[in-house]
Amino acid sequence: MEAIMLVPSYEPEIVLPPCDFGRETVNVIGHVAADISPVFPYLNATQPGAMYHAAGPTLRFRFEGHMVTLQPHQMAIGGLADGDEAVEALARLQRLINDTWQRRDEIEPSTVERKRLNPLAVYKLLPRTNCRACGQPSCLVFANKLVVGQVALEQCTPLCREAQYQEALARLRAMLDLAPSVAQSGKD
Repeated sequence: MEAIMLVPSYEPEIVLPPCDFGRETVNVIGHVAADISPVFPYLNATQPGAMYHAAGPTLRFRFEGHMVTLQPHQMAIGGLADGDEAVEALARLQRLINDTWQRRDEIEPSTVERKRLNPLAVYKLLPRTNCRACGQPSCLVFANKLVVGQVALEQCTPLCREAQYQEALARLRAMLDLAPSVAQSGKD
């Protein structure tokens, strides 16, 4: 069977994150000629924690530890180390989209629209010790960054290693739509 490519090619554009010039990361946008929105319900069904908005249409999910936003003619990935990583990540995202589209007959599409997590709800499940083991100045900052995909849940070492927090860890994983065997990562 011949491979059906929804995204045969794209034009990459590397951009600096707006209003955060202190971060040493880049974002990348792949401009696509074809409308890629038909794959959104299939990716929504297969990507943990995906947030689908039919009215946009847009789809957001975490891919290889980075936030991805898909629009009908754009693929965007945030928080990459440099231009080389950005171009490579975009190529892997293109493969994911094309592979998902190729397997669409095997996937039950989902148009479920999930709500964005509330940082305060996440914060209430964290140890709230402000120990900085995660590299953040406080648990509240960590919660805010976790919700937008800038840090990994596993970076909170007390939460992941201390028995007293295991129930909270399980609840957070469920909130983040992650199975215990699937590590959520802000950086790989």
